[in-house]
Amino acid sequence: MTKPIASRLREAALQLPPKLASAARYVADHPFDAASMPMRALARQTGEPPTTFTRLARALGFQGWEALRTELIDDARIDLEAAREAPFSSRPLLPSGEGTLAGRMFSTDIHNLAELDATVLDAAAAVIEQAGRVFVSGYRSCYAPAVHFHYLYRLFRNEVALVGAAGGMLDLELGAIGKGDVVVLFGFAPYSRDGFLTAQTATAAGAALIAIVDRADSPLAQGAAVTLIFNPDSPGYFPSLSACTALIQALAVTLYLRSGAEGRDRLRASETRIAAHTAYLDTDTSR
Repeated sequence: MTKPIASRLREAALQLPPKLASAARYVADHPFDAASMPMRALARQTGEPPTTFTRLARALGFQGWEALRTELIDDARIDLEAAREAPFSSRPLLPSGEGTLAGRMFSTDIHNLAELDATVLDAAAAVIEQAGRVFVSGYRSCYAPAVHFHYLYRLFRNEVALVGAAGGMLDLELGAIGKGDVVVLFGFAPYSRDGFLTAQTATAAGAALIAIVDRADSPLAQGAAVTLIFNPDSPGYFPSLSACTALIQALAVTLYLRSGAEGRDRLRASETRIAAHTAYLDTDTSR
């Protein structure tokens, strides 16, 4: 079986001349960037001339950079398949004598919440608030947290859009992403192909990517400006989104606090508009 291109690059770096070895290690450590960026953009990012990457590809037996880049893309697709876990239905039933399943789920959620890193929220908020437009995206089981974050942030900022909400038109929605925008992307293993495509599109378009994922080396987080990590582990049959929900609520509050008087005014305007539309039931029993 052919070795993954990243492994071949690392092995080759041990024998290549210094400049080619440096380029090989960079591509091996940043396969998503190398696969999704034009060669000239990759050269600018690394400070190497484009010819370095052409020479690197040929040193590994490829006709040119595009052939090596194609293999990087193919390996990324294989990685997505390898990340697929066993079906939830194949997980064993709870053994007797270990307490209730619900109780273990609650305990695991508490542990997952304690693992969250609040120190990265300001860094993520700084990137998001500087963007001209904010695109929020999550697929399948991650659609719910994407909708939740979109709703919260939209209450006090207008330039927020939910990507993937319209059936069959993802290509058009992704086509709107451009330089100066930010994409907030949710995902955990097994990763959605649409999520991987969204991450690729964001970085290729020059948009900043905020990845809210289950691990730092997630394929959805490659090239991200900031990565927020949550643990979806659960003793139940389905992954838990409790930590993810807590994380995005904290991110929304962080953004609101940083928005100052302008954010408060926009939130008040949203509340007034919602009240005018009588969106909520009147539960005041004092009248």
